[in-house]
Amino acid sequence: MQVTQSYARPSTASTDSQGMKFDFSAELSRKPVSIHAMIKESLGYARLMLALRQVVKSDWRPKQKDHTAYQEWVMERYIEELPAHLKNIEAKKALLLEQREKLKLRQKALRKELKPIETAVNKSRYEYYQWLYKHDRDKWMALDPVISVHPDAVIFEGFSIDESSYGRVSVPSNLLETFGDIQFGTTNIDFSQALADEIYRVRSYRPAWLKVAFEKVELATNMGSNVEKKIDLPETWVRGFLQVQSASTLDGTDLTLHSQTLSRVLYEIERKYEQESPRSIRFLLTPNEPIKIVIDPWGIEVVDTHIYTGEQAQEIRLWGRRRLFVLKDLLPYSEKVNVKLLGTGMPSYWTVQMPENGHRFDLGLSGWTANDWSGKANFDLLASTGSAKNVDISKVEKVLIQKLATTPAEIAQILNIDRANATFALQELAKNGQAMYDHLTGTYRWRQLLQQDIKLTETEEDERLKVATNLVRNKNVEILSENELDNGLYEYKLGVQSKNSKGDNFFYQPTIQLDKDGRIKLAECGCSHHRRNKLRQGPCAHIMASVLWISRSK
Repeated sequence: MQVTQSYARPSTASTDSQGMKFDFSAELSRKPVSIHAMIKESLGYARLMLALRQVVKSDWRPKQKDHTAYQEWVMERYIEELPAHLKNIEAKKALLLEQREKLKLRQKALRKELKPIETAVNKSRYEYYQWLYKHDRDKWMALDPVISVHPDAVIFEGFSIDESSYGRVSVPSNLLETFGDIQFGTTNIDFSQALADEIYRVRSYRPAWLKVAFEKVELATNMGSNVEKKIDLPETWVRGFLQVQSASTLDGTDLTLHSQTLSRVLYEIERKYEQESPRSIRFLLTPNEPIKIVIDPWGIEVVDTHIYTGEQAQEIRLWGRRRLFVLKDLLPYSEKVNVKLLGTGMPSYWTVQMPENGHRFDLGLSGWTANDWSGKANFDLLASTGSAKNVDISKVEKVLIQKLATTPAEIAQILNIDRANATFALQELAKNGQAMYDHLTGTYRWRQLLQQDIKLTETEEDERLKVATNLVRNKNVEILSENELDNGLYEYKLGVQSKNSKGDNFFYQPTIQLDKDGRIKLAECGCSHHRRNKLRQGPCAHIMASVLWISRSK
């Protein structure tokens, strides 16, 4: 996917008697977005932006060792010893070996002549990449950060290189002293390494100023020149960015931890080295008892003072725990960490606010590092059971653009539609990169990820969805029972007639539980795919078919 981003000029940072001024250049192809404000609690803001920077440049995938030099050494030794085993072969082969030895000597002489040239080339290449790292971060990062200016907050978003971590910084409007007119909306910002270096210089006695500027540069003038960047944007990056929003709408286990509890967990992980599996952290949750975290494989137990208020005892295991180190420098300045766990091997969300009711940092982690956000768990398929035939998504889009932040209930009231269909429309906008979801406030925000339409190629999950669509089209799905539970949820038991790869017929009975917004709170099936993976690899075709059938029956 080719993306072209154009800026009037590079972003800059400067220091004067008023403080440190961060002047972000907005992307020119988007609608004008601008704000000029002094940031209160600027040191906290700087810490969060540096944490976002850690997310953006992080790559926790296992590094493969380079055995090239060793293999070359082995081959050289093999060639050296080979002539000793060829004393009794015919003279022709011996002559060829003699010629090879002469060629080796010639090769050695040529390498000696080429060495100064190779050294100069390597030096130039190193200097080029050093310059690239400082001045054009987009050559190693897929997309510039996204900034959304809303009446209640300014929000920065970024994604990691390994596509397994998502970071978001929210600066509330009560901590901004604005000057001049504000143009609300979403845009990309030019965020160079040089600008990031300046953030390290923010101090409590030196206020930080935020300026996002959209400046039109006329041709044939001396006013400036466009900074244009053409990026080959990986589809996995876009797909992962969108899945973060869908997964956050799913029901999970909400916990509150003391910041020192998470600091202790990170300390134990940092001072030890895992030489064996499992490399995970386990949450042991017992109703009306303190939250316990066990660090494997050492069995270290860390107990928090907060009480688990859930109704059922459970154990939730998380992998890829070293990604939490981006929170390490934030924990001393915050009292608590809000955590949302979707389940064992499922995504998790971590929120740090500093100070209380101040700047906020959200970290979204996929199930584990190798299972990135663009992997097999397409959570948008479970986000809502509304139907496109019952709602005009364009009308919902207009309301969201006008209000910038809203809830499904508010959309349902304004457009006089069902809440489940309002949720479906908002989820479709999120799926298309036009909205983000805040799981702490339950609100959707207008945020256009890219100016151009997002068109992604089909994946394994799309193939699974095709199977589910065929099951619905052939009417192989039926609702066996529908009940309203005491907790306000609606439970559906369905029957799905399906065939395996060998053509054998099977009858599965998925169970789906929905809330009033049509969001799936529970999805179970008896098929082998669901028994092996639960929802970690995405819903099975029978659950997908059940969701589609429920949507049609409404």
